[in-house]
Amino acid sequence: MSIKRIRVSPGKCSGCRLCMQICAISHYDEINPKKASLKIEAHFPQPGLYKPKVCSQCGKCLEVCPEGAIYRRDDGAYIVIKAKCTNCGECIPVCKPGVIFQHRDVDYVIICDNCFKCTELCNTGAITIFTRPVRESA
Repeated sequence: MSIKRIRVSPGKCSGCRLCMQICAISHYDEINPKKASLKIEAHFPQPGLYKPKVCSQCGKCLEVCPEGAIYRRDDGAYIVIKAKCTNCGECIPVCKPGVIFQHRDVDYVIICDNCFKCTELCNTGAITIFTRPVRESA
């Protein structure tokens, strides 16, 4: 058995942020990169150096959620149950990549749902899908 994950190759990122646009469009029907569940960090003063940041699917958010509003889907992605989320933000500081956040337009925290739309639109290969084998428990 295997699971799909997002792989980041920072040296390939051009900083175009198309990945952020498609994320917002596919989840909120609007071009608003501030609602994207991935980030592109610019490293200034070095022009042209960008670092995509995506959810590592570590599960720390699930561990700290006091409302039980985050669950692990069969494919391994951690998903917010919007109706249960109180937007308390307890999951935000435990997110090592810093991609869980709150937005004033929504009543729940925004977390990547592994839809992989960003990988479909990235034309430089900075954000791709890789398949990781899952070890079976004995």
